[in-house]
Amino acid sequence: MIIAAPVVCLAAGLLWFRPWGERAVTPSQWIVDAATALNRSAIIGSPHGGTGVVPEGQSAAQQLALEGQKLRVQRRFAEAQAVYEEAVKANPMDADAWADLADSAASAAGNDLTKGRDAIMHALAIDPRHRKALWLRASLELQEQRYTTAATTWRELLALVAEGSSDARVIAANIAEADELAATAQVADGKGS
Repeated sequence: MIIAAPVVCLAAGLLWFRPWGERAVTPSQWIVDAATALNRSAIIGSPHGGTGVVPEGQSAAQQLALEGQKLRVQRRFAEAQAVYEEAVKANPMDADAWADLADSAASAAGNDLTKGRDAIMHALAIDPRHRKALWLRASLELQEQRYTTAATTWRELLALVAEGSSDARVIAANIAEADELAATAQVADGKGS
């Protein structure tokens, strides 16, 4: 399982970043499935072990965030979005909840990351090195065909992960793809050679 997840993520990234047509900015089902699996493992590995039982002393915001995670795993994204909206009201300084709100909003809107733009920016305002928020911002920049900016954001994220890790390999592939798309766009615009 540990080896399969990076392979699935890498394959998903390669399938998503194709330089042609509408599918170039729409994540494939591989990405959705990989993200679901990663969220599921995060919940199972959480302090409550995926039981939904919140240990004593957790705040309302933490309880809401756990409920949002459960809803996301169940692919009930609109409901998760509503729960995360409550979570960020309960604790507006929770960068994780803001990033999860962005992810849920995008998923509820058919993977349209523009729907999560404000939440992504809130997460990064709280924690400029927030890995999930940086990943979402880079993906948003790709969706908006701002390839050079996306490559810069991917590079920012690459500096935060362990060298040689599966995350680093996926991010490096994303950087290469964004650079290639940027070069292709420049040539198409008559700005390149």
